[in-house]
Amino acid sequence: MAPLPVPVEAPAAPPVHDYSAPLRVWHWGNALLVSGQLATILFLMVIVNPRSAVPEFQQAMSKEGLALSEQQGRAFAHIISDRIWDWHIAIGLALAAFWLLRVLLELRGPAEMRFSTRLLLVARKYRLAPPADKGDARHALFAQTTYALFYAFLTVMVFTGLALTWADDVEFLHRIEHPVSEVHSVTMYLIIGFFAVHLGGVVWSEITSDHGLISRMIGGK
Repeated sequence: MAPLPVPVEAPAAPPVHDYSAPLRVWHWGNALLVSGQLATILFLMVIVNPRSAVPEFQQAMSKEGLALSEQQGRAFAHIISDRIWDWHIAIGLALAAFWLLRVLLELRGPAEMRFSTRLLLVARKYRLAPPADKGDARHALFAQTTYALFYAFLTVMVFTGLALTWADDVEFLHRIEHPVSEVHSVTMYLIIGFFAVHLGGVVWSEITSDHGLISRMIGGK
């Protein structure tokens, strides 16, 4: 009688890397840069807004026994806003570089790093999902769709920002500066809306169906 085969234990499954290192670097770097852009706008709209800043400048100077006219106060606010705009432009150029990196990863990177691959897989899974799994598949498709919208918003933000940066040097860009500025501003609010939806969705997934999502996005597994 032939001896029974000795069962061999299957090797442990390797850790699952949902997010590669380049993609994680892009994600967090991009988030930091966009947040920096929004912070500079917040400073310009609230902290150094001449309507509120000039009276504060005048009050601070009066405590020192000095008088400051409204015109002088506006000049001070203008100097500060120019410095903040310089930061806004520098961060915007870095954001444009990150956008280009994401495009290169999409065009030349491996399949697992391409957003289009993930989107097509999720769409196919939703289309083929049985009725019992349709809800989860729909949620995944909605998440990927919001990412697609974000990439579209980011593209508009980058190109309109670059156009505004060189509007004073290029005649054609100068002629369309006002509508481009309006589109740039609207896109900023759309990105803020995406941030709110994205953060809410990540927290909800973390505490319900996808435990460890945040740690995977940080550590890769």
